[in-house]
Amino acid sequence: MTQIAAHDGATLSRSAEISITPMPASMEVVRRQDDVPVLAVLKDISAATGKPPLEIMSDFAQLAFGPGSISIRDYMRLRLFDHDFYADSDRKSVIGQRRNRDLIVKINYRHDWHAVLENKIVMNSYLAAYGLPTIPFKAIYAPELTGRADKLLTSREGLRRFLLQPEIYPLFGKPAEGFQSLGSISLIGCIPEDEQVEKSGGERVAIDDFIQSIEAHFSAGYVFQSTVAPHPALEAIVGARLATARIVTMRGEAGAEIFRACLKLPVSPNTADNYWRPGNLLAEVSIPTGEIQRAVTGTGLTLKTVAAHPDSGIALQGRIVPNWEAMKAVALEGARAMRHVPLIGWDIASTAEGAVIVEMNVTPDLFLNQIADRRGALADKAFISFMDFQKQEAEAYTNRRRAEVNRL
Repeated sequence: MTQIAAHDGATLSRSAEISITPMPASMEVVRRQDDVPVLAVLKDISAATGKPPLEIMSDFAQLAFGPGSISIRDYMRLRLFDHDFYADSDRKSVIGQRRNRDLIVKINYRHDWHAVLENKIVMNSYLAAYGLPTIPFKAIYAPELTGRADKLLTSREGLRRFLLQPEIYPLFGKPAEGFQSLGSISLIGCIPEDEQVEKSGGERVAIDDFIQSIEAHFSAGYVFQSTVAPHPALEAIVGARLATARIVTMRGEAGAEIFRACLKLPVSPNTADNYWRPGNLLAEVSIPTGEIQRAVTGTGLTLKTVAAHPDSGIALQGRIVPNWEAMKAVALEGARAMRHVPLIGWDIASTAEGAVIVEMNVTPDLFLNQIADRRGALADKAFISFMDFQKQEAEAYTNRRRAEVNRL
């Protein structure tokens, strides 16, 4: 989930004609999942590859019953029908979404930590306590509480007063418990006389509609942070929006190390860099150097290589991600601090002040890294050894817990 520091484009004057949009239409709360009609998919893949449907189904069946447990949706989205795309990797090493989930559940066997760290307030506080760079909260809206704290807002009126202060902007809001940037919003200002807030794209939203949507969809709480400006070298490419690196760390027998890394690049009109948002780019990054190897957009039949960012026209291949060494160091230090969670997907931004953690994913989806690298998660011997080690650790932990219960 990312933030932007200013308008995505020219600033609108206060006298300009701006639409007033009800909040449910302005803040996405549900990600739509398209159905995958098998016959239509077969027809499209057959037309694109020149292979008969029977041959495609036979190929899919081998992967479906292989170690990656590939579904038809995985087969399409990961472009597994394209042998050339995975020319340097065994396609059987690619894992599907369900297999990904099952592996994470086994690897991150301390499930008692999952719910805790999926809460952004707890996560930020925990990481910050260990000296890791995070984005501080400006306010926390928790309408079910009655306590008092400097940044705690417990009433609708209190939230209204907060949002009507011009000096607090720009702001980025997101659910205390959420994922994939759903429920997030970037606000660049407020219009107190009209009791409205203004989004990064220029839309004005009635504050009461905004609050009503928060209360309807995010009863666990909602947080506000100051926006963070990207590093100037990245801002020249993507504008004022943050482009975060997804750095996956694994902490095994040899300690913390980086497994995979890629860079997510937002494209207009998106303010968040999540790859599921149409048009956004995903770049393969060299872990040792931070050099962008290639960039792609789309999935399946729409997946294509992109030479330059469509907004700025700046070429991507060969560019070095600024603060790359610092970003890796932050991810590794975070992995050491999060010793109870062996596999973590870090979303880390490069800013003018250095590297900063935007999100920590306790159940990382390896889809991004597999698409960016064009090779499966199971292609690395180090990862397979890591899984075996965590299996032993999980069994040892279970035995210790059983022994503790038996002593009671």
